Amino acid sequence: MRQRANAGRYYDIVDPAVARLVTRPVYPLPEHQAGGLGVHLTVDPEGGVHLGPSNEWIAEDDAMDYRHVETPEWRAKFLEGGRRFLPGLRDDQIAPGQVGYRPKIQRPDQGLVDFLVWHDRGYVHLGGIESPGLTSSLPLADEVAAALR
Repeated sequence: MRQRANAGRYYDIVDPAVARLVTRPVYPLPEHQAGGLGVHLTVDPEGGVHLGPSNEWIAEDDAMDYRHVETPEWRAKFLEGGRRFLPGLRDDQIAPGQVGYRPKIQRPDQGLVDFLVWHDRGYVHLGGIESPGLTSSLPLADEVAAALR
């Protein structure tokens, strides 16, 4: 199974009064055919609130660029996504945030691919474990322990 790089950009909520309204992660229904969870709200340890990530497939030979190159289209998409959770969110209350990359085992034309666990020559391999992986870590550990017995 070959991995593909997928870019995820974020926008930050820069208005402290709006950021204080969010105290925990807020998720929409997953967009399985889009290959991700969809734009959601996350809170960092300092109380900063972030909208994201986007789900952007990059070509296999493209270099990873961690700069957030803003376009009016992306700003509008994030503002619309943010308004699903915070209906009064205004354009001046968001700003470009970080950009990151995550390996995915699915193809751009494929729906969501779940965790892969396989045992090979004394090793247990885990692949495709994204955000829900932490929630699933104990059952995954049980599966790894069983494979090693």
